[in-house]
Amino acid sequence: IGAGPQVIATDDASDWPPEVKKLPRVANYQSINLEQLLAIQPDLVVVWDGYQQLMAEQIRALGIPVLVLHSRQLGDLPRDLRILGQQTGHETEAATQAAFADDELARLGQQYQGRKPVSLFYQLWTPPLTTVARGSWIQEAIELCGGDNAFAASPTPYPQVTEEAVVLQAPSLIISAQDQSSLELWQRWPQIPAVKHKLLRVSQPDRLQRLTLRTLDGIAELCQLIDQAR
Repeated sequence: IGAGPQVIATDDASDWPPEVKKLPRVANYQSINLEQLLAIQPDLVVVWDGYQQLMAEQIRALGIPVLVLHSRQLGDLPRDLRILGQQTGHETEAATQAAFADDELARLGQQYQGRKPVSLFYQLWTPPLTTVARGSWIQEAIELCGGDNAFAASPTPYPQVTEEAVVLQAPSLIISAQDQSSLELWQRWPQIPAVKHKLLRVSQPDRLQRLTLRTLDGIAELCQLIDQAR
């Protein structure tokens, strides 16, 4: 949205665009260095509410304003962009990008609507073997692309499952958000259609698992992987 030059520090995981790698890193997903934060004196700290509520309280106690983004679904992306635009003085640029996000999500939905469903297992992480379910924007993306995730109805957005449970579901496609080596465990189960037909794929996690404009590229990649499996 054009506010990049206003960012003066970030966390250990932030690596896009490349120039942010040069900035001081004052936090990780678990904690924040409050001394460093006080030293740089930011006007605003932006956090995600997923795991950072305690962190937000610690920052507020220092008298530093905090913006908490409650990102849970794909539709939150345009809203988040508009909020960030208001907070940083880039409302016009943010509105343009938010409209683009709305249009692109609608376009992808229309492009893949009505195509034959593909049963898949989305391997978010292992170990422990973790997947996605409703309540996760990744599951929304899977549905948008015409994927059929057998674990979609699990009670938590990121359930842990067993290999045996995946075998019983017999997915036609297995996608890993890690690397190719993380898919090797499935070679023990040659009866799984995805293994039998060599449909074990890797997606780029930074695009799909971080709710930004690059998420749109991640969804497009996911849809292509699912489409290839058809």
